[in-house]
Amino acid sequence: MCVTRNQEIDQSLYSRLCRAQELLSKKVSVSDELLEKVQRIGGVDASYKGESAAVGFSVFDLSKKSIVLLSVSRTFVKMPYVPTFLSFREGPVVLKTLRKFADEYDALIVNGHGLAHPRKCGLATYLGVVLKKPTIGVAKKPLGGLEAEHNVNNLRMFEDRFYYSVGNMITLEGAYSVLKRITPEGFKLPIPLEVAHRLSVKMLEAIAKDAERV
Repeated sequence: MCVTRNQEIDQSLYSRLCRAQELLSKKVSVSDELLEKVQRIGGVDASYKGESAAVGFSVFDLSKKSIVLLSVSRTFVKMPYVPTFLSFREGPVVLKTLRKFADEYDALIVNGHGLAHPRKCGLATYLGVVLKKPTIGVAKKPLGGLEAEHNVNNLRMFEDRFYYSVGNMITLEGAYSVLKRITPEGFKLPIPLEVAHRLSVKMLEAIAKDAERV
């Protein structure tokens, strides 16, 4: 069932987006079948200022224990932020970058939820299904209370630093094993995601400075 309609979108669009999320959630695979093949882990994040979006992306190689790819780009966002519909705002914004580097990463860390979502389709699930990649959702806080049905079996806390959930093609146990290897002491987020976030913020600051000069 859909949660209460947000006033920023009309009922017809709201219903269609709910239905799209429900259909996408049915395509999720919760399995660690590909876990042994995960070597390069991507992190993606977007920062916004008005209609401008800055997309940061990085790839961390487990064998080299270092970042091996960095990317930052500017694009534009068409949909406003509406709670529980982040996938339709940020998904299109980051997909161009993620598809461009699709061969460069085996799994993806996303700044957003996965199955820990009222319709079991947060941003991490949306991207995981579309890209057919193992994905993990990472967020500072849950959607709704921890006792909410969609959170009870789908959401975990990582060492009091952030919450995580399955996006696609991985289990919670598998997600933890990946996060443990890429989130050292002193980092609030997994390395590839924190680097991506910093890149997006710096790009947004540069965009703002350019706008001031005009």
